[in-house]
Amino acid sequence: MRKKKKKLNKKKLLLVIVALIFLILIIRGISSSIMLSKEPKEISLLLDNELVKLKNEIIKEKDTIYLSKDDVESLFDSNIYYNAAEKELITTYNKHIAILKVDENFMVVNDSNAELTGPMIEKDDKVYLPFSQMGIVYDLEFEYSESTKKLIADSTNKEKSQALTLKNYNLKDKPNAFGATIEKISHGEYVNIIEDTSKKYFKVRTAKGNIGYIKKKRLSEPEKLRDNWNEEKTEYAVIKNASDLSKKYAEAKLDSEKKNVVTPTFFYLEKDGEILDKTGSTSPEYTAYTEWTKEHNVEIWATLENNVDVSKSLMTYTDRNKVINGLYKKLVEYQFSGVNINFKKIDDVNSFNRFIIELTPRLKELGIKVSITNNEFVDKDKLGKVVHLVIE
Repeated sequence: MRKKKKKLNKKKLLLVIVALIFLILIIRGISSSIMLSKEPKEISLLLDNELVKLKNEIIKEKDTIYLSKDDVESLFDSNIYYNAAEKELITTYNKHIAILKVDENFMVVNDSNAELTGPMIEKDDKVYLPFSQMGIVYDLEFEYSESTKKLIADSTNKEKSQALTLKNYNLKDKPNAFGATIEKISHGEYVNIIEDTSKKYFKVRTAKGNIGYIKKKRLSEPEKLRDNWNEEKTEYAVIKNASDLSKKYAEAKLDSEKKNVVTPTFFYLEKDGEILDKTGSTSPEYTAYTEWTKEHNVEIWATLENNVDVSKSLMTYTDRNKVINGLYKKLVEYQFSGVNINFKKIDDVNSFNRFIIELTPRLKELGIKVSITNNEFVDKDKLGKVVHLVIE
């Protein structure tokens, strides 16, 4: 009797397990149907495979997708500047500086014009940037899926790999057989590989911007389209007692653990934004000094000091751009590795800050470093995040 009861109990347990599995599959099927039939009402931003929560709506007009200035500021450029009177916006990122004006169908990127399919606009007292046209500024590449209303943005300095689906397949929300279907993928579609999650599954992103899991055997061998690119971080040692050509710089002690830098005062900012050249490049003293730096692998970051008030020379973007263009021509001419800005008097802090913020990406594009000498006028917390080095 006991054996019969045990067999009955086992059968009941097995039936309960089968029923539970069946119920789970039904629930998964229902949730999959809901997922597949859902039509999004608003456009969303998928940035480097992460859905971004934004302060304001995303606007789409014809082929251009717009993000608000506030959202661009929080995502890419904490120093973004908008001149409401001129309806002009200046944004900087990595090696780029871009200037846009409301209702103008072009922007200026690093002093070159770039056409826009849609201009910067104003709506509901907010400024909106033609974000999908600004990949060149923010180092992004874009795709847009009309069916999911997703703007897909990938950083061009991050690794990217793709694979081809070998059969029709259901993209799952979990890396197992019980996952709900997010999207039905057809044979021959490309998916982006996000992560190698297990022996059986890849985490992937489809052309529609859906992220889920797919069995490795359903995909071709992944092809790497690009590698991660990170700027090498270098530690610098500023050799102050070797930054004066009139002193015994050859006796200065160099740092064997860091990249050695000297900051001789070679340039002065004059009236009307002119750069006064004080290198004395034709003198034997200059020749001997530059030969010493080359022999000991010491970088010259030429110092720029000011002979005039900031408010008279750097007040507007046009003023600052004139100085920047003049300065980088000098730096390229002499093949200096960097520039150090040492303004001992700063009567307009905001204009000085904008000068450093706008100067750095322009020179970074050429591989030229920027440092500032700290003093009572310098906003170290703000500018320290922009330049390569703050010299105390």
